[in-house]
Amino acid sequence: MFNPFLENPRPDFDEFTAIIQGRTEPKRVPLIELSMDEIVMKQITEHFLGETWIDWCRGFEYTPGESYFRQVVRLYHHLGYDCAPVWATWEAHPRPDYRVGIDTAGNGDSQRAWTEESSGLIASWADFERFPWGKLQPDPRPVEFAAKYLPAGMKLTANTTFFEHVFEHLLGVEGLSYMLYDEPDLVEAVFESWGQKVYGYYRAVIDHDAVGAIFHADDMGFKTSTLISPDALRRYVLPWLKKFAALAHDHGKAFYLHTDGNLYRQGIMDDLIDDVKIDGKHGFEDTIMSVTDFRQTYGERIATFGGVDMDRLVESDKQNLREYVRAILDANMPGGCYAFGTGNTVANYVPLDRYFILLQEGRRWQP
Repeated sequence: MFNPFLENPRPDFDEFTAIIQGRTEPKRVPLIELSMDEIVMKQITEHFLGETWIDWCRGFEYTPGESYFRQVVRLYHHLGYDCAPVWATWEAHPRPDYRVGIDTAGNGDSQRAWTEESSGLIASWADFERFPWGKLQPDPRPVEFAAKYLPAGMKLTANTTFFEHVFEHLLGVEGLSYMLYDEPDLVEAVFESWGQKVYGYYRAVIDHDAVGAIFHADDMGFKTSTLISPDALRRYVLPWLKKFAALAHDHGKAFYLHTDGNLYRQGIMDDLIDDVKIDGKHGFEDTIMSVTDFRQTYGERIATFGGVDMDRLVESDKQNLREYVRAILDANMPGGCYAFGTGNTVANYVPLDRYFILLQEGRRWQP
């Protein structure tokens, strides 16, 4: 099996930044990922590094220890990345309800938790007032832990969610859908309160020398449209994204955004570029808009990240996958303003040999 680990990786986040800003013609393929599933990191670490993976508890109140972040940084470093993501953890966050089902990915996990769609943690003003907003604080220690193990030239990205957290956990899919019409004041209060918390997290870590950028994650759409109306996004969500981006820019750092779905027909993509002022867009599906089409349309305005379609990554035979990946690199690498990776994340259902094809082809590409 292909060994994905580089013996002598040389991360260079400054060069990565120059490439994605189009200030230098790329001589190599810069890599970026929003995240990797725990089981993927575990399998790679144990098989190729010979270390026992230190699991992280997925509960909201638990912060992984220093050894966990040492492994995460080492993993991304030896896979050839210039930056590694560190996700926010929260003290005193109530645990949402999950629906537990059989994990069909066939990777060793027997069960998987799914977000409960019918309702969230807040269904009324009484729930809102009982929610422990005052105790809910971001924990900056993950950035501090990871920073201890960063090799020269490598940086961290600070990651968390805003809209997606409200949509999935605080109000729920159905709850938000009804409240947008029945109780818009409560919706506004929840977005305002959670927005303050997310802003507080980014403010707590943005000054850290190890943090190279904010990599914010908020899925706002599906195949044909946005998840809530464009007007609702413009009222409740985009103003906060604009604040997060301004915070990053005020500290001389970039604001990258991961978002899935069709944000093009209603003009939200233009809002994200012109008003929010994102520096890079991540999250692509070929059935909506391929990464190559996106770069041809928007590539002179912002950087483009990732783009290897998840269905193609999993379902293509190996030769077709290699040809598909090479075509993405050939179309997007020249001129810079592009970093390579999956269209979403290295999910638990992605076979390792398919992910390794992505890495191999990225290393083989020549300008």
